Amino acid sequence: FDASTPFGRLAMTHVLSTGGDALVALVLAGSLFFSLDPAGARWRIALYLLFTMAPFALIGPLIGPLMDRMPGGRRLLLIGSCVGRGAIALLMISSAGSDSLLLFPEAFGMLVLAKSYAVAKAALVPSVVIGDHALVEANSKLQVLSGLAVPIAAIPAAVAFAIGGSEGILVVAVVAYAAAALAATRIPACPR
Repeated sequence: FDASTPFGRLAMTHVLSTGGDALVALVLAGSLFFSLDPAGARWRIALYLLFTMAPFALIGPLIGPLMDRMPGGRRLLLIGSCVGRGAIALLMISSAGSDSLLLFPEAFGMLVLAKSYAVAKAALVPSVVIGDHALVEANSKLQVLSGLAVPIAAIPAAVAFAIGGSEGILVVAVVAYAAAALAATRIPACPR
């Protein structure tokens, strides 16, 4: 992709954001978050399912209309979700190292902000391409780039894990989210 075009800027933001999400998922996979015993903790599993479904219920009715009313709201939501996920990843550094129960609300915040990002990205794609055919192609390219971002993020994650364990991976995730937020500032603000 060409980073000088509006779509290229969105694609760069998406690659960095997806990479950050992959890094956070790696940390959560090796933490207390996924080490619950399914047989002995059914209420915890139900609570986990509630937490994973709640972002869907919150994002649509609240953020969608607000994003559409504010000039440049889609881009601001994209930037805000990247900054927010970076801040939560920074907070997770101490929680992941100690297997603190704070991982649960932090993971919930990550889910809400990730869904906010997805809504804003989907709303921005039509404004950075021209025509229906280009829209289908742009969405396909973003999906391919998402698939490529995950194994590419594994390279710095492996180095960071060797140096600083799961906390090191989260530091790389913070950098990825910060870079995504910076890349998002270059996306042209679309009209409401």
